[in-house]
Amino acid sequence: MSEQQDALEGLEPSGVVSALGWANASAYRRTMQDYDPDTGHDQGWVGSTAHKLFCDRLHRVFSTGRYAVESPEAASAGLDTVAAGLAPGEFRKMPIIAPGVVTWSDVNTSPGWRCGAWRFLLASFVYGESNRIPWPQKSPTKQQVASQYFRGGPFGQTMIPLDDEPDPALEAIVQAVSEESEDSHVTTLVVAHSIELELGIRELYLGRSRLNRGGGEAWFWKHDLLDTDFGTPGARPIPAAPGPRPGSSSVQDAPVRLRREAQEGNDK
Repeated sequence: MSEQQDALEGLEPSGVVSALGWANASAYRRTMQDYDPDTGHDQGWVGSTAHKLFCDRLHRVFSTGRYAVESPEAASAGLDTVAAGLAPGEFRKMPIIAPGVVTWSDVNTSPGWRCGAWRFLLASFVYGESNRIPWPQKSPTKQQVASQYFRGGPFGQTMIPLDDEPDPALEAIVQAVSEESEDSHVTTLVVAHSIELELGIRELYLGRSRLNRGGGEAWFWKHDLLDTDFGTPGARPIPAAPGPRPGSSSVQDAPVRLRREAQEGNDK
């Protein structure tokens, strides 16, 4: 089994893959609703706003951050708090994930969550450039993540994400990532997101980033979270806000659930 298959089979049953899709659609829907170039909004504003709202939506569905609860038993209160600020109908479509299944697991304050042996961080990129994301130009944290050893190469051999000879500092970088986790066996993935402003078309990928010095491939593998077919590239426009607008969605609503009262927490 490839690492890509292993990751998806580890995350899909827990609802993480569905949660990422729901949170991303909700975040960009609200961002584009508020986007107004006449008032000075630009691509930078869209990227920053969507990124923050993406984090917020993930906190809601995973019961982390300021939506954290002390125990699963406390999850029966606070419906209105979790639903506040969402578009009509969005809360009903939010995947049901029990508190504690996914936990907050940042790296150097970079927003991240963990489910089992898999941790994922968020990263934005220029639309249409997912295969050429310049990880060496990103933050030190993203460089560290892209420097992890990859043991999913041909015949399972270890591969180093460098185009030339191994960098002498590679061991120190990999160690820095390992020390951020209580479990040295955790694998850190990246959830990369983007949008094309004129058409409102999103891209959303989950994958293992590769430190692409010299402009090489940006991934060892990546999975398109907006496509139902495994590993098939694609993109989807932002869905229309559910509820009062005409027409009906082809996506069946998730059952209404009781949620919990939000508590203030440390998002770092």
